[in-house]
Amino acid sequence: MSSRDRLCTIARTHALLGQAKATSMELGVSKSRFLGIGIEYADRREYQDTDDVRYVDWALTARSIDPSTGEYKPYTKVFHVEQMKNVILVADLTESMLIYEKIASLFYISSLILELSHRLSDKVSLVALAHKPMIYAGLKGRQAIQLLEQIICSNSQTGGNTPLSAVLSTVKAYVKKNTTLTVIADYAHDPEEFSMLAKLKNTLMTPTAIYLVAHMWETQLPATGTTATLVDPETGTLITGRLEEVYKAINTHITHVQAVLSKARISHLEIQGIGDAQMRTVKIIETYLKARQLAIGV
Repeated sequence: MSSRDRLCTIARTHALLGQAKATSMELGVSKSRFLGIGIEYADRREYQDTDDVRYVDWALTARSIDPSTGEYKPYTKVFHVEQMKNVILVADLTESMLIYEKIASLFYISSLILELSHRLSDKVSLVALAHKPMIYAGLKGRQAIQLLEQIICSNSQTGGNTPLSAVLSTVKAYVKKNTTLTVIADYAHDPEEFSMLAKLKNTLMTPTAIYLVAHMWETQLPATGTTATLVDPETGTLITGRLEEVYKAINTHITHVQAVLSKARISHLEIQGIGDAQMRTVKIIETYLKARQLAIGV
């Protein structure tokens, strides 16, 4: 199996895992931590014959007796449907992301988010960042993940070292009422790129969530007292030095990126591999929903 075929298989496998996980979540009116996805509690009122018996408020009913008849007066919960959102999802498919662990994480996160968006009838604009930004608008969530799979399985549509800022004008053109922006990328972008993204978020008042995907050995020192030569996969630049110094520079860069995002009050989450992504499924969804629920008409 070629490396491209393996990437394709990994992408499809973890897209299915993410979709299955999102589908299995208790959403809507259940008493789960995801109450508020799709429909939200609004009030109570007296039960009518046409109401769904599943939504009867039995606790309130048990305390409500009609004094004229001495019978219980049933009450039902009233919910309101969440407003449909416009979701812009930016998926970084440049060269530094084409690592098995990162692709697995990207597709797992994407499918979690896009399956939720599909079930909420959101409109999705997919921006794939590779040799150039590619925009696909007017999609449903499941269409977007299928399209993302097609892109990663193509030999010509991924790779390159296009900066994150290249998507800004594209994103700006597609921001409208009730828009939320989600970005899945890695740390291989200059902190200034994230600063520009933060400025766009503040200018357009668009709630934003960013997932920073990393491979464990990109951020954690594997050994001490050694010298190594590292290769930047996007530029081919060789970096030779003591590992402690190399990783010190890497962690300084990471700290800078996180500081930029924190200062801009952008919800962000670092994911270190697919195992971490699966363990933090709830946090991934909460980070996305926090941004989504802040989206308002502009």
